[in-house]
Amino acid sequence: MCSAGGSSNTGGGGGPKGDGGGGGEGGVGVREGGSGQSLGPEEYTKLARDGIQLMLNNRFTEAEELFRHHTQDNLHMAMGYCYLTFMNAVMSFEEEKVTHSMETLRSMERRCGGGENGWFSSVKSIVLGSRNGQEQGDEPGSQLEQQVILADCQVLLAILTFLQQEIGSYVKGGWVLRKAWKVYEHAYTKVKRLYKQTFGEAQDVPTNLTEEYIGSLNTSTDELQSPGSWSVGSTGVPGPAADFSESGHHSAPLSSSTSALGIRIPLSKSVPNLKGFLYSNNKHQQQSKNRPLPPDMVSRLMASVSFGYGLFQLCMSLLPPSLLRLVHVLGLQGDRLAGLSALMFARKSHDMRAPLATLTLLWYHTIVRPFFALDGSKVRAGVEAAHLLLQEAQQNYAQSALFLFFRGRVQRLQGDISGALMSYRGALQVSPQRELQLLALHEVAWCHLLQLNWSHAQGAFANLKKESRWSKSFYAYLSAVCLGASGKLEECVKGMMEVPTLVRRSSHALEAFLMRRALKAKSETLTKNCCLLRAYELLYMWNALSSCSLQHRLQMVEECQTMEDCGDHEGLRHLIVAAILDTLGSVDDAVEHFRLSVQHGLLNPEELCVPAFALYELGLLLGASDETLEEGRKCLEDVRDNYHGYDFENRLNVRIHAALKNLS
Repeated sequence: MCSAGGSSNTGGGGGPKGDGGGGGEGGVGVREGGSGQSLGPEEYTKLARDGIQLMLNNRFTEAEELFRHHTQDNLHMAMGYCYLTFMNAVMSFEEEKVTHSMETLRSMERRCGGGENGWFSSVKSIVLGSRNGQEQGDEPGSQLEQQVILADCQVLLAILTFLQQEIGSYVKGGWVLRKAWKVYEHAYTKVKRLYKQTFGEAQDVPTNLTEEYIGSLNTSTDELQSPGSWSVGSTGVPGPAADFSESGHHSAPLSSSTSALGIRIPLSKSVPNLKGFLYSNNKHQQQSKNRPLPPDMVSRLMASVSFGYGLFQLCMSLLPPSLLRLVHVLGLQGDRLAGLSALMFARKSHDMRAPLATLTLLWYHTIVRPFFALDGSKVRAGVEAAHLLLQEAQQNYAQSALFLFFRGRVQRLQGDISGALMSYRGALQVSPQRELQLLALHEVAWCHLLQLNWSHAQGAFANLKKESRWSKSFYAYLSAVCLGASGKLEECVKGMMEVPTLVRRSSHALEAFLMRRALKAKSETLTKNCCLLRAYELLYMWNALSSCSLQHRLQMVEECQTMEDCGDHEGLRHLIVAAILDTLGSVDDAVEHFRLSVQHGLLNPEELCVPAFALYELGLLLGASDETLEEGRKCLEDVRDNYHGYDFENRLNVRIHAALKNLS
């Protein structure tokens, strides 16, 4: 297997064979219960990268054995195992996998000294020294490495907490992010200073670019010393860029093509003496300070802290606006562009996080951007960047099930559903991992839905309901809707009646929506037209209409327009027609139907999400023209201020927040 991390032997059962090279001076001591081997820090760093490569190249069991074999020996290997459990959790969404990953991350947090009494103890234990001297290590850079690992654990914990999609989970996640930020702001400041001392003041740290940074993807993939080597090319990125110094003061704007924005890391105003505390002159820190770090380690540390920082900023920027006040109270604010810039830098290194940074960028461009409609109705906005990232990863991950999955996402966004199905089926074939297989099967089912192939979609969703332990109620609802859309109304009714029995948390946004829809179906006389509208509603709510072929979109418009009186569903019918017309470029007709959707939707208060989404879409279209910009802004503000308690409110509020920022 190709290994970017070095020549460590990771074949066979996952552990190194005869790879017991001595650690040499400054090597990490092996703790009791470990592998019995003693490797140096650089060997462990390479071994961790090899483990991530195994995981991403469908050799998940070998990767797990390798990491577990060295978990007690080295923090990098233990953190590699944390990443592995985290990937398992986010791929499956299954409660037991999420719980196991959170327990693993909390254990790692305690090991790094961050689990005592909040963020103050977390930073104190690192800066003043861990009670476990063996864990702290005496080799140069060990303290900084430990800080980065601690903060990474806290960010991953916050993400898993947010996945619960409940208000309480957002509050908990916000607090965990605050702890992470306190560690990141200290670690980043130190690493940035070391980086500039090592490579010179002329070298740039990760830059905060505009989102049109495609040119940076075309740079060499050779080992990176300076982020300046992947700065935006001569494509002419529009818009001014501003530089923030470490003190947080705004300096003069820079040219968009040569800007070098440092990541903004102001010390918390709520703790004015934090800086003095962090730079206290204890003996151990002073000794470490006098030992210069090797350039390779400095470069890797810069990439390591950039990965976690980038992930942190993306998390912060995607929080629902209703929680922004809480976030600001905690002293936090998200900068999506700074996060993307940091991830772009991290992906170029030889640290084990480099391929994870690439995966995070692919996730953002192919899932987050279209799902949250961060670019309005332009669901293909991230396709080019994702395509170039996939090309860059082709050499090392050509047959990786995860990268095949993201290739399928790109093809789906482009409307190439046949190509997407081939990629997903390829991922199914090469992956021995159940979580990835279910993830690919989920996408296969949605591809059939996009093709309006009700029977194939129903079969796939029914299979997922049986096999998956995540949200069986969701797959039961999707299966029932497909049955109804194909005319099997009696089977549809039975399926709808099963949905409430499978709901596990009625406070969860998705399951609350499913419960209401299932109970509504139980109380009314189901018709095929009603089921068709529910199927099209799913395509709209998941921002997938534009991925349907032209033929299928025209078919949906024709079917909706020929439906007779739809009763309570009249607002939904106009919403679907308007959304499809918008994808076809018929703006005036789309505006008319969005207005009708708001008008009819308000007559059905049980489904307030219909007029809310219609008014949001109307605001987007009107805001695109100078003549109607103010009316568009008022539409968006009307939804934000006057519509509450409807399905997917948080999801829409993220979109409204992004739209209003674009208008300003």
